[in-house]
Amino acid sequence: MDKRGRIHTDMETKICSKCKETKKLIEFSLCSASKDGRQDYCKSCKSEFNRTHQHRNTSRMWVNGKFVPKSHPLHKPGRYKTFTDAAFDSLAKYEMSKEGQVYIITNPNFSEWIKVGMAIDSEDRLNGYQTSSPFRDYSLFTSWSVSDRRSAESEAHALLEKSFDRRGEWFKCKPEQAHEAMAELMENHQ
Repeated sequence: MDKRGRIHTDMETKICSKCKETKKLIEFSLCSASKDGRQDYCKSCKSEFNRTHQHRNTSRMWVNGKFVPKSHPLHKPGRYKTFTDAAFDSLAKYEMSKEGQVYIITNPNFSEWIKVGMAIDSEDRLNGYQTSSPFRDYSLFTSWSVSDRRSAESEAHALLEKSFDRRGEWFKCKPEQAHEAMAELMENHQ
């Protein structure tokens, strides 16, 4: 301590939880979440850890904080906010991809209407709808994973159009009615 009562942190020590060596505090990076304000690993151990585990993060894909497996048709390593962000760099891959989902979306403000659409990922598509609503009140009623999303959506629209009023991708019916009408068709598209 100096005359003013301040602690000289360069003189204090800490044991690295990785190499178990006692080192000066300045050999540990700052960490506000830690009691002593420093990381648990010393800088050299942390650096070594980052070098040996870097390959793990470079081959993984995350969208909106969720892990996306390599089997996904739009897999592209990195962190993205939406699938659109990920697909923008590989637009040709997005257009050629047939797999995806057909979904039913509802909104309490349009209680007599439901939307039947298709996307690579229905939850990602739902997030896109939420941006157009100040109440964020769109909800995903259900979705089916299908091998050809465009074909499945087209057939679903044709099927629903026979029984319900249609405005684009919106149908005047209850979500349960649409689900019941589409269930068998969607099973055939899996």
